[in-house]
Amino acid sequence: MKPPRFAYAAPESVDEATALLAEHGDEARIIAGGQSLMPMLALRVVRPSVLIDIARISELGDWSRDGEGLRIGATVRQCALFGGGGKSCLGTAAPLFAEAAPFIGHPATRSRGTIVGSLCHGDPAAELPVCALALDAELVVRSTRGERRVAADDFYEGALTTVLEEDEMMTEIRLPLPPSRTGYAFEELARRHGDFALVAVGCAVTFDEDGQMSAAKIALGGVGETPLALDLEALSDKRGPDNETFDELAGEVADRIEPGSDLHASADYRRSIAAVLVRRVMRRAADRATGPS
Repeated sequence: MKPPRFAYAAPESVDEATALLAEHGDEARIIAGGQSLMPMLALRVVRPSVLIDIARISELGDWSRDGEGLRIGATVRQCALFGGGGKSCLGTAAPLFAEAAPFIGHPATRSRGTIVGSLCHGDPAAELPVCALALDAELVVRSTRGERRVAADDFYEGALTTVLEEDEMMTEIRLPLPPSRTGYAFEELARRHGDFALVAVGCAVTFDEDGQMSAAKIALGGVGETPLALDLEALSDKRGPDNETFDELAGEVADRIEPGSDLHASADYRRSIAAVLVRRVMRRAADRATGPS
């Protein structure tokens, strides 16, 4: 299949890109890696008259750490999450993203797909939006009207639908510095490797000096029209990392989600799998938070 005809622009700065968006409005689409957009064009699900390729904007192609946390530019590829480790590796700086990365598509798509592009695409079963929600990420958005920051919790409105206005583009994602004694974990279930997740779960768990859980945030994909984040109420009495606690938290998650049914899984099956995965990721995250540094 072939995409419809479109004009092509390759700006070299964010200001040029946002000016093009302001000029063309909803007739324009941003392209970076193209691993989601190109299939949609081929199927004519979307029919933009202009593609704005941001791959040449150098300021969007790196990541860095500062006193506020970690920032990842809009054209940083998903494959950057893989590597040999060490402080210079993005996967070391963003361990939850790195744990989720092998579940994303296949090496060929990860070599071109971008981290921010996956967030903007807004697929409710995608891995990286789940991670962004679990980590309380902040998304930096630009237009000719200026810059604004959007909490990941507030970014998704529906399947493939976000709060981005037609003249806006996301320039980077910011991950805050985690509290000490915080652990992360991610897991998903799919029919086969590379398929969209039937259920995906990521979590961040923080412990106090007494070894009690002081905070836990669970994020899930595949259980609704958007990725979903839950701050767990069962932690109000600061529980320890024991199986009873994890069972209670998994039950709370299962009670609070409202998954749908489709050809691949029923709502009840998704709810059951979500509870199993929550137990697993919380156990692993707790071990990482409380284990040897």
